Amino acid sequence: MTEREFSLTLSTKTFAPGTYIFTINNAGTASHGLSIKGPGVNSTSSIISGGQSTKLTVALKKGTYELWCPVDNHRSMGMMTTISVK
Repeated sequence: MTEREFSLTLSTKTFAPGTYIFTINNAGTASHGLSIKGPGVNSTSSIISGGQSTKLTVALKKGTYELWCPVDNHRSMGMMTTISVK
């Protein structure tokens, strides 16, 4: 996943059930992170500065998940998306 002011970009939005490691690359200049919430998951990565990366491991079940940047008002500024697990 690539984060920048103010967007999240994933290579895919459809996943099969299983354990995933989200690699978060901050291509912006502001601090960013990743929160994921859905069936059985409510996780947040560490907050990283521009140019840094971090990872977040989650076990996804069937359903819809919300992903967003938990920093300040970044979510309301467009740093959010949803994924489907089928």
